Amino acid sequence: MRSHMKPIHPPIAMDGGIVNAHPRRGAVTEDENGVSEIIGVVMLLAMVVSILAIVMVALKPYVDDFDDNKNWSSARVLSEQIQSRIDVVGSAPNGSGVAFTLPLVTSTLRSLDMVETWTIQADLFGLDRVEVNIVNATAFEISSQNETISSVEVSNDGILRTYNVTSIGSAHSFDGEQNFGRELIIDVKNADGKSIHRLVRLQLSGLQMNTDLNIGVHNTAIINHGRMSRMPNNAWNIEKFPPLNVEETFSGQRRVTLMLSDVQTTASLPSGKSSTLEIISRGPLTLFDDEARNLRFSVDNQLHSNINPQFTELWTGDHLVHQATGDTSAYFGFAPWGRSSGVDGIGLFPRDEAILLEIGLLRVEVS
Repeated sequence: MRSHMKPIHPPIAMDGGIVNAHPRRGAVTEDENGVSEIIGVVMLLAMVVSILAIVMVALKPYVDDFDDNKNWSSARVLSEQIQSRIDVVGSAPNGSGVAFTLPLVTSTLRSLDMVETWTIQADLFGLDRVEVNIVNATAFEISSQNETISSVEVSNDGILRTYNVTSIGSAHSFDGEQNFGRELIIDVKNADGKSIHRLVRLQLSGLQMNTDLNIGVHNTAIINHGRMSRMPNNAWNIEKFPPLNVEETFSGQRRVTLMLSDVQTTASLPSGKSSTLEIISRGPLTLFDDEARNLRFSVDNQLHSNINPQFTELWTGDHLVHQATGDTSAYFGFAPWGRSSGVDGIGLFPRDEAILLEIGLLRVEVS
């Protein structure tokens, strides 16, 4: 008996279409691939970020060094610009001035009030050997080898006072009962009113620039045409010394030249990316401009205790070389006046030889 089996037809969809009875494996596979790609991209980005972080950590010291070098170089240029304008304005008549912009991005300025004291004296006329000593804040003493002193004229910050010498002897004491100021000039005169000796004592001010670095603060001091600097955790170093020169003219005469500068602050100093610094001249001052003998001077810098020995070493170094040879008879130049350490001052040798002495002072105010 033959059985008749009916063919099985796929069910008819409600809308008349044919329903697929097999599962959609292709669609599932595509979704899994998409998720895998996203995970791969995320892992790749994480790897890139990790690598960049490692690179940044490795490069940070070099980036910091680059920034420090840039800021240090900028501070050096700014300090040179300030000094250049001080020189120009200081040589101009009283009241002349200039204002200019300083990009103080990572640096600040502050005043160094009366940071360096110069005391200079020399015989100017005649054959007498005179010496002036500052005793205290109001008094001084004068000794004269030949007793030719007749009067003394004192200029204390521009205020004049005259003392007549009536006593006999080689030593004389004076007390003005008024504190000496920043600029003290003592002229010793003979009976004819001729200045035979002069002492000048100046208390000079300057500027200090502090620059922020990644390793600390870098300091630059602008004092009396000189420049001193200090890296973080290091000692002060003199980069540029005051312009004290000894030379011989074309006529064969020996000459000593020195230009000092005093920078006084009259108001708060500027700060910020666009800072304006104003420099006004107080008029230049001539201190010595003639023949002189027995030149002697001392310098006391209060910035740091290691500054004064550097001055002494520079200006008396040649004398030490001649001393080592055992013969200083032909030496011409600076040498310690008394003790070899220079604490008694520095003098020009031979002492009694007449030289042309030219010393001036540039005076400015900054704000």
